[in-house]
Amino acid sequence: MGSQNKIKERIKMLFTWRDVTYEEYARRMLAKGKKISTSSLSHKLARETISFKEVIEIADTLGFDINFQPRNNWE
Repeated sequence: MGSQNKIKERIKMLFTWRDVTYEEYARRMLAKGKKISTSSLSHKLARETISFKEVIEIADTLGFDINFQPRNNWE
């Protein structure tokens, strides 16, 4: 699997596109009543142990939708 497929790189792209730091994300989550540390998020991404639920939450907080689309070459 190439680096473009790794979850860490994809999540980092979302933060970059929204110009949001991990620190700002943590503050936004705290405002929602959910405590997350920047180091915890960073470690989960580095180890690729982040849950799909957390990925959905990140996408939602940053204003993105996750869409599944069928591939043309699927057998």
